[in-house]
Amino acid sequence: MKENMCSECNACIQICTHQAIQLKVNQEGFAYPEIDSEKCINCNLCNKVCPMQNGDKTKSVNIKTLAVQTLDNKTLQKSSSGGVFSLIALYVLDQGGIVYGAAWDSNMQLHHIGAETEKDLEKLRGSKYVHSDIGNSFREIKEHLKQGRIVYFTGTPCQVSALKLFLRKPYDNLITSDLICHGTPSQKLFNAFLENMEKESEEKIIDYKFRDKKIAGWSCSSSSALSVKKGGKRKYHIYDKNMRAYYLAFIKGDITREDCYQCPFTTVERTGDITLADFWDIHKYHPTFPNLPDGVSLILINSNKGNNIWEQVKSKTHYQLSSLNIAVQTCNKNLYTPTTRPPERDTSYRNAFEDIVKFRDSYLNNENPRKIYLSYYKRKIRNNTLIAWIWKRTNH
Repeated sequence: MKENMCSECNACIQICTHQAIQLKVNQEGFAYPEIDSEKCINCNLCNKVCPMQNGDKTKSVNIKTLAVQTLDNKTLQKSSSGGVFSLIALYVLDQGGIVYGAAWDSNMQLHHIGAETEKDLEKLRGSKYVHSDIGNSFREIKEHLKQGRIVYFTGTPCQVSALKLFLRKPYDNLITSDLICHGTPSQKLFNAFLENMEKESEEKIIDYKFRDKKIAGWSCSSSSALSVKKGGKRKYHIYDKNMRAYYLAFIKGDITREDCYQCPFTTVERTGDITLADFWDIHKYHPTFPNLPDGVSLILINSNKGNNIWEQVKSKTHYQLSSLNIAVQTCNKNLYTPTTRPPERDTSYRNAFEDIVKFRDSYLNNENPRKIYLSYYKRKIRNNTLIAWIWKRTNH
């Protein structure tokens, strides 16, 4: 399959009972299906479950648009935006269900996993700007559904579409949430940044948050944060230039998977029962919404099932009715158009793998980490001693 026509959803791999399809990884770290003609029986199931070919069959029109924020401040601070994912997920767990989403493993590799406890749910919270390996999740989900168990699946629109196509029929006990997606870089590139960071710091990275509210509150440009281990002790860092550069490259669209530049799911017709996003610019449209600095979710309800779930959790939120017209005017550009492929994409991966430090530094020419530290400590600064410490910590 051509690289601009595959989203690496793994649906074709999981649907093929003859094991005639294998994933072949290219130099950038992205995988694409390759068919073994000797094993293939030409059943065409692989094409039927491909979201890039059949995604329109899984789309729904918007029913309701909302601005939402959970009332639970602890959950809100752990969430990237307004905490709606956690509300739905906790409701599903209370019903004896299981929640599927993207989580880091012990080696900082991103996979879709099933969470059955509130503790496991912690791994699924937060934005993760890397391609998540679906693995055999669709097969697992199908078994849960056949047993009558409620399943809540969250992922990119192409992953949600792929799951629905893989199942080949609707299930009343399946709930899905898609994301307004900017695109996905490869795990291989993320690993290169991680390895360089560990080499420079002599620390083991054990957790990473792309947008940590502890640093600068709710913001699309706030710095990432990470947890490390050194000498058996766990430490928390609010800035690292390697991961900052990765984030900037991601935002610019320089390291996105090729098919994302032609994504058929960047439309107001959505694949999830509920679409989750940040309600950027909410102050322009809903200025009376409370606690704006703490994060607000933009929620698109796209099915009766999604609306039924919303009715179950809305009492635990601040919310205001909005509109689809307002939603497309926010900074969520990928609600109506794919990420633009920049000229830098032609050489970005090659440059990164040839010299990760040079590639990293090319994104940091105008960066000033002092601002990030000052933002983090703005409520704690009381004397020149702390200011001097910040200057010393960031001027190395």
